[in-house]
Amino acid sequence: MVRIVEKRLGRVGKRRGKLESRTMTSAQGKRVQGVRVDAQSSSFGEDLLASFARSVDRARRENKVLFGHRDRVDDEEA
Repeated sequence: MVRIVEKRLGRVGKRRGKLESRTMTSAQGKRVQGVRVDAQSSSFGEDLLASFARSVDRARRENKVLFGHRDRVDDEEA
């Protein structure tokens, strides 16, 4: 018989200090913070996951400000 265990995985934010970040200028002329992920790194998967988690967090914060919801837009507006 299979036993299913539900628990939270480790926090991605633990590695945030190890990613190299740079300030760049976007095509629209705004200054943005970018994270460099080395494809040859031994921790590439963890670095990519941490970078993706940052992007999702930023998008959720923007959605909260714009629409009042972090994860979705109301059905009436969609």
